[in-house]
Amino acid sequence: MRHLRHRGFTLIELMVALTIGILLLLLAMPQMSVWMSDNQIRVGAQSVAEGMRMAQAAAISRNLNTQFKLDAGAWSVLVVDTGTVIETTPLIAGSRDVTFSIYDAANGALATPSTVTFNPLGQVIANATNIAKVDVTMPAVAGTRPLRVIVSNLAGGTTFYGVKLCDPAFAAADPKGCP
Repeated sequence: MRHLRHRGFTLIELMVALTIGILLLLLAMPQMSVWMSDNQIRVGAQSVAEGMRMAQAAAISRNLNTQFKLDAGAWSVLVVDTGTVIETTPLIAGSRDVTFSIYDAANGALATPSTVTFNPLGQVIANATNIAKVDVTMPAVAGTRPLRVIVSNLAGGTTFYGVKLCDPAFAAADPKGCP
């Protein structure tokens, strides 16, 4: 008579595997939190940069002054002369816990709503209260990587023209760095 072998796991083997899995999950949780926070920062910064680029492109294509307006809960692109809103996007889409700090060219903090206006050539119309940079951070989570959106009109010795999303942790000479 043949002896049949039972296949499968014993209860002890299953408990050991579950314990190891839980320990690995607990070790990965802090890094997962930072990764998710960095992702929210990236989404928020990309949203602001794309809104600014949209305003610049709308100014060129419509041959009208357009304005990018950053408010506490959303950004808007509108035609300056008529006030016609081209697009409005909430900031909470994918980046609900992110902080947006807005600065002018002299690094003075600006209140919301803040604006930057583009002429029909896509250039920034000089104004002391224009947005020059937006720092996107998440202070509630330690170890996150802040990003910055910069608007430039070749003033002040900058090496680019337009809107740039950059990482302040890198040197200015690095393509990822902020000038």
